[in-house]
Formats: sequence, C-alpha cells, structure tokens
Amino acid sequence: MRVLELEVFMILAAYLMAGIPVAGIMVAGRMSPLYRLRADDLCRWWSRCALLLATAYLAQSITG
Repeated sequence: MRVLELEVFMILAAYLMAGIPVAGIMVAGRMSPLYRLRADDLCRWWSRCALLLATAYLAQSITG
C-alpha cells in the first residue's frame, strides 16, 4: 500500500510542479502574441515536464 501511495503522490506532485511553467507560458501568451501557443502544444509540454519531474523524484527516492 505504501508503494501505491508514493506513486500517486509522485504523479500528482509532478503534474502540479510542471503546471507552474506552463501556466507562466499561458499568461505570457495572453499578454503577447509572440508567446501564444496552441492548447495541444501546452498539454504536450505539460506532460513532458511532468515526466521529467517524475523521473527526478523516482531517481531521488531510489538513491535515498
């Protein structure tokens, strides 16, 4: 049960932390058309950033 809780926490934390830069890009896109991206591009970048953060969390938990 502990492993399942850790996995759920890791995924939620990764998506929340990855949402910070994506939200910044969304705000910048509303202010200037130079930073405006399509919604599917933002979702793709959000998922990629979350994958990187989940990998970093997993590596940290493995190493101690």
